Amino acid sequence: MLWNQFVGITMLLYALTSPVGAIPVFLAITRQARSANIHRIIVLACTAVAVFFVGAAVLGKQILGFFNVGLDDFRIAGGLLALVIALEMFQAQYGKFLQSTSGVDSSEVDIHGMAITPFAFPLLVGPAQVGIMITLSNDNPGWLAKALLAAASIIATFLIGLTLWTAAAIERFLGKTGINVMTRTMALIVAAIGVHFIMTGLRSELPGLAG
Repeated sequence: MLWNQFVGITMLLYALTSPVGAIPVFLAITRQARSANIHRIIVLACTAVAVFFVGAAVLGKQILGFFNVGLDDFRIAGGLLALVIALEMFQAQYGKFLQSTSGVDSSEVDIHGMAITPFAFPLLVGPAQVGIMITLSNDNPGWLAKALLAAASIIATFLIGLTLWTAAAIERFLGKTGINVMTRTMALIVAAIGVHFIMTGLRSELPGLAG
């Protein structure tokens, strides 16, 4: 794996989770939590995200083998899911199924439950993100490449945590319009990656397309 690929994958994972777009939801569901609890939520959520990503990076081949699914089939499916994520990012559809902590005493907020579900999974990382990570894992065989994927996952998770840590300041600085612009810019990147996955898978499954 080349250096530019490492940086590209790191930024791809960051874009896939779209923490900037999730800032309004994060602030809404933590509004009644104490400052210390908010920090715990961030740490727990980022830890869960890192576990999902690293697990998919290390065990990608085994997961495909267990389900008896071909890499190109999974690549096409991952590309389609990436397009779905990009569409949701374009439409700014976040947190429709999340319950706000509004009206709940700060001492009663379920820190672990809120951090793991629904914030880490499925808001930041869902089946699509895990599926794309499995595809990247199989595209980069060898333990060194997988170790670099794991490192990229950890760095991306750190950036996600940093974004959430400064969520209030980012929202004040960018405003709703700025957040929407950044989210849609990330959506373009995710959509382009999704199209690339789909076309690569189709060329492998249908060699005639390449000619």
